Amino acid sequence: MAMQSGARQTGQAGYIGQQGDGIVFSSLQSLLHLQGQVRTLVLAKRHIRARHAGLHRSVHKGRGMDFAESRMYQPGDDIRTIDWRVTARSGRVHTKVFEEEREKPVLLWMDLRPSMFFATRGRFKSVVAAEIAALLLWKTLEDGDRIGGILQNSSHIELKPSRSRSAALHLLRELSEMTRHGATAINPARGEDLQSSWTRLRRVAQAGSQVFVVSDFRQATPTALRQLAMISRHSQVTLVVIHDPFEDNLPSQGNVRLTDGGKRKLWVNLGLSLWRNRYHERAQQSRKVLQDFSRSYRLPLIELSTADTSNACLLKLSRGLR
Repeated sequence: MAMQSGARQTGQAGYIGQQGDGIVFSSLQSLLHLQGQVRTLVLAKRHIRARHAGLHRSVHKGRGMDFAESRMYQPGDDIRTIDWRVTARSGRVHTKVFEEEREKPVLLWMDLRPSMFFATRGRFKSVVAAEIAALLLWKTLEDGDRIGGILQNSSHIELKPSRSRSAALHLLRELSEMTRHGATAINPARGEDLQSSWTRLRRVAQAGSQVFVVSDFRQATPTALRQLAMISRHSQVTLVVIHDPFEDNLPSQGNVRLTDGGKRKLWVNLGLSLWRNRYHERAQQSRKVLQDFSRSYRLPLIELSTADTSNACLLKLSRGLR
């Protein structure tokens, strides 16, 4: 649902899409075009927070490609790793220690519930989410890792992690179709709540994977968030929250007409300051709950707005991944 407006944005630089492309839906062509922007995403090399693998390089030492250090030989060490130069120089037996290179599968959980098909400025939240997913997909493939996704609306589409370009195109095609038809196809009565969906995510997320949860986090109850906390025990979880300025601060201009672009319309009276203040307080409280949750479990939190340009989203994503 969108606030009626005559504003229209252009698509990605160098790409001219269909009317509404990049605003109310994301075409496959526009998501493919984002591959050229991946170089801007500089993913800092970080050590894993969990015991298992993650982010390519593990702090666990073993037989790998990169030399880490030399240390005193200990009973049980492989004699093939003895560092003879250091041993000769020090007079004591030393062994080489290597950093293991481990695979880091990436899993995207994409929120495409009814609340994501909304904007009063810029682009639908679903469009912002689709662009973020495409950027992460192209970056992951460039790193040589596997990527998969879970697309959640009233149905549940699960695509297993793969490095295949054809699998990546399939994911983007499904995502594009959902942004184009999802708002009309969604049946709220059959929708799966976040707790159930994130419980399913916990079952499919492999140990050592990197999980991106892209959502507006509406109806994210403490019980639902607990599922993400459990995933973070064995995987790295990054939260990407997308909101619209209208959801944070309601305007005081009186009557506002909302529409889904079809038959459904809603008039909202914003003239009462008491009602606006209460709404603002609830919005701030929901935002604080998510921020406190991310701090408590040390989960990166990237906050995006529908009013952000594509370049602004790219910059925020790049900073959030450092």
